[in-house]
Formats: sequence, structure tokens, C-alpha cells
Amino acid sequence: GLHLTLEQDSSFLSFFESVEVQEISQEQTLEILERRVGMIEYRSHCLLSYPALKEVVRLADKYIQGTPFPKKAVDLLDEAVAFLLQTKERVLLPGHAAAVLTEKTQIPVGQIETKERETLLNLEGLLHKRIIDQEEAVGEVAAALRRARTEVASRKGPMGSFLFLGPTGVGKTETAKALASVYFGSESRMVRLDMSEFQNPKDIDRLLGSKDQEGLLTTPIRENPFCLVLLDELEKANANILNLFLQVLDEGHVTDGLGRKVSFLHTIIIATSNAGYQFILEAIRQKADFKQLKQGMLDYLFSQGIYRPEFLNRFDGVVIFTPLTKEHLKAIAQLMLSKVKENLEKKGIQLVITEPLQEKIAELGYDPTFGARSMRRVIQDKIENALAEAMLRNELRPGVKIEIDPQTF
Repeated sequence: GLHLTLEQDSSFLSFFESVEVQEISQEQTLEILERRVGMIEYRSHCLLSYPALKEVVRLADKYIQGTPFPKKAVDLLDEAVAFLLQTKERVLLPGHAAAVLTEKTQIPVGQIETKERETLLNLEGLLHKRIIDQEEAVGEVAAALRRARTEVASRKGPMGSFLFLGPTGVGKTETAKALASVYFGSESRMVRLDMSEFQNPKDIDRLLGSKDQEGLLTTPIRENPFCLVLLDELEKANANILNLFLQVLDEGHVTDGLGRKVSFLHTIIIATSNAGYQFILEAIRQKADFKQLKQGMLDYLFSQGIYRPEFLNRFDGVVIFTPLTKEHLKAIAQLMLSKVKENLEKKGIQLVITEPLQEKIAELGYDPTFGARSMRRVIQDKIENALAEAMLRNELRPGVKIEIDPQTF
């Protein structure tokens, strides 16, 4: 109410002196928890270990937004003790705090942290189970994440931020989905925004929220601070919208429409862009070496005023996705057909994926301009339609093993 009423009357406000009460530090919060230990142990007949107190402070700082220290740590400690009382154990350990936070925020804290080392070390291989080719893109993303998570370099922004450039249908969005699935455990832990919907400066209110509406960007992050943020078709957003993300990429936080600080420190931000596709198509025609394409592509984007250098420099990596060859499409056809096979197996029908079928799908779906998107339509028109009709005629029943003729489908 201060800004809405009292500040309007400067003479009245002059009778008051402003005293700022800042949020206390993690060290001070730990001291407060230590002072509460004796009373909690007396009432609960449990023992609170010092490592558990430190873990409560660390987890509260990392995963709980919207509530300052010391309250969020005190609340988490009380909930951890209540959780302990429901078990036969009587010593509060770090794992109990992690279990409570998982239940409280739906973030699989313990599971993520025990598997994270192995995931990061094998990230390229895990991503390549879903992403064909794009060795440079996958390698750059994996390397940047390893640097961020091991805190080799000091940083204030998100865990990782990348701009994926390249023609449509080459795997930019699919790479983001794969990363959400592999690193965060599920594609549902991805906040996806179509930036073509934010072409007006007034759309900032839709992103940050206000008294009348939730923020399309800030609300999901407040509710799920450990996630991947996908900004599709970034080049179509208004310039003022891009300025908003300058702070997010640089400082790792933004203030929402209600004045609350929203942290992006535990997110991965991926922006995709088809900007400069004319440059890429010309390089395809001239059979240019795509390993040398990156600098030329950046120069083109700057000269056309699509992005400013200070904006692109905020990303951990600007990654060029190269067009797919027929061999790549053959491997992608195998992946897409495998999904059809899995769906049929649920119905008790076994689909045999033959080499000629893969080659035919790749041949019909090859389009250097639209990448693998054309192949999705080919599988839909040639394979899925034929299977659907056969099912409706009762030609496909549980226990049947089938092949599809690549010439007649």
C-alpha cells in the first residue's frame, strides 16, 4: 500500500524514515536453525544432525522461491522433522530433507543428484539416442552443462543457455526435448513459449504477469524452478521482449508484474531460430563447408539487424544445426518407425522394420529445405494410414507379425 497511497502525499511521507530489512545470508540462517535444535529435539525426541541442517539451508536456497531466509529454511526443517516422525528412524539426515523437498516441489532432488554425475559424463551418448548427427551441437551443449554444474567458472545466470540456429526440421526443438527428458527426467519439465506470439511491446505483461493475469514465463518458473525453458522462433519476438531476456541470461533472475524476484539459476534456456535460413540454403546450393559456416552466419545476422552482438554474447553457446543428408534421414526413419512399432506392440502386433522400408521412407522424405519434417508426413500418409485402415478391417489382430511393402505400402 505504500506506493499506491502514502507516496502520493509527499508531506505525509516526510514524517517517516525508510528502514530496509534485507534477507539474511545462508550462514545466518544456519545459526538460527542451530538455536532451534534443542527445543525441536526436546519436543520430538529426535536427533537433528548438523549435516541435515546444512542440507536444509542449501536445498531451501536452491529450490524454494517466493519465500526469503530464514522462513523457508525454518519451514523446511519443521516439515523434515514431521516426515521423520512418520518413520521408525529418530535421527534427521540430509536424505530426509531431500525426500521432503521432492514431495513439496515435485522435483526429484535425491534421484537427480545421485544420477547427475553419470548423466553429465554420458550426456552426448544419451542425447544421440534421440538426435541423429549434429555432433557439434550435442557436444557443445554437453560441455557447457558440465562446466556449469561443476562450477568451474563463476556464473550468475542459468545453468546453461544456448541459441540453436539452422533450417527447419533438423532437430533443434527435438534436441531441447531430449535434454529435458534426459537431464530433468521428463519432457513435462519443459516450459515452451512460441515467441511469434510476442510481437508487441505490450506482450511483456503477458510474460511477467500482473494483478489480472499469471505470467506465461514467470508463473511456471516460480512453480517449477528446476526445468528447461524453450523459446521457439526467437527472431519473431519484439525487440523489447529480447531486452527482457538480456537480464535473465546475464543475472539469472527477473522481477514479475507483482514485484517478486523470479530466479532462473536452476534452469537451462534454449532458444531456437530459423533466422538466416536464406544464408543456409545458399550455402547448401554452393556446397559450402558447414564447419566454417558459423562466423559467416553470425556476420549475416548482425548485418541484417536480426540480433545484436551484445544479445548473442549472453548465450553460453550459439550452435549451428547443419542440414540432414539422406543417410541421416535413414537413421531418423528408423527412430520414427520404432515409435510406430512401440505403439503396435501395446496392441499385441509386431511390426518388422526392414532396411528397404527405411530407405524408401528416407527417399520420399528427403527435403534439404524442410529437413525431417517431410518424413513425418510420409510416415503418416504411407504407414500410419495403411495400418489404421487394416485395423478397421480387422486384418490386424493381437499376435500378428507384419511387414510393410516399401513399394506399395
